[in-house]
Amino acid sequence: MKLNREPTALRLSPSDEVPGWTPAADLLVTEPAAVEILWLPDKRLHLKPFLGRSADLAGAAAELGIAKPAMSYWIKRLSEAGLIRPERVEKRARHRVTFYRCVADRVRVSLEHAPMESYEAVFADFSQRWHGQALSAMSRSLVRQAPSLELCLAHTPSAGLFTTILPREGHAQPPDDFLYYWCRLWLTEAETEALARELNAVYDRYGALSDKANKPVSSLMHLIHVREPR
Repeated sequence: MKLNREPTALRLSPSDEVPGWTPAADLLVTEPAAVEILWLPDKRLHLKPFLGRSADLAGAAAELGIAKPAMSYWIKRLSEAGLIRPERVEKRARHRVTFYRCVADRVRVSLEHAPMESYEAVFADFSQRWHGQALSAMSRSLVRQAPSLELCLAHTPSAGLFTTILPREGHAQPPDDFLYYWCRLWLTEAETEALARELNAVYDRYGALSDKANKPVSSLMHLIHVREPR
């Protein structure tokens, strides 16, 4: 499904009325100009104020923390790409303020249309929130265990400077407040597939037990298992 562009509806004068319209609940985006914006995090950020709601230029600029001229540029670009359109015009003293909204409350774009450089950015974008929360929780754990731990630094031929946290000599191993593993495993094809199945099974088992309403202890869980390119 391609976006329907309506250039005449996007060039409003202060006295124009906005034709009534309803955003789609879901839209697959295929237009190249819109696809480029949606795939690149530093560009699609400018769509945020208009997804599932409407915003004027000043409100969108304030939400994103950018200057109004920059927001004006992005409103024009998002409009020309067919991603947003005017929703209504409100009278404010001696002038009118146009509010814009995304043409759909949820937009999708196929992976096959993504520029190659954007794939890594996708993972960084949707893991940013969780990563920050996990770092904060792990830091608080280290504060509690600090008297029993020490930072160790060493040189390794493959990685250069290597750092890790270990128990202090003469101190008992503190309880595992968190698990944090980075490692490289050399396995057969069958063992690699078995590892992936077991990790998925752990997630499925404990995901089924999760009950936010009735269980007071929350835990963050992050699993990564990926084959390295040969």
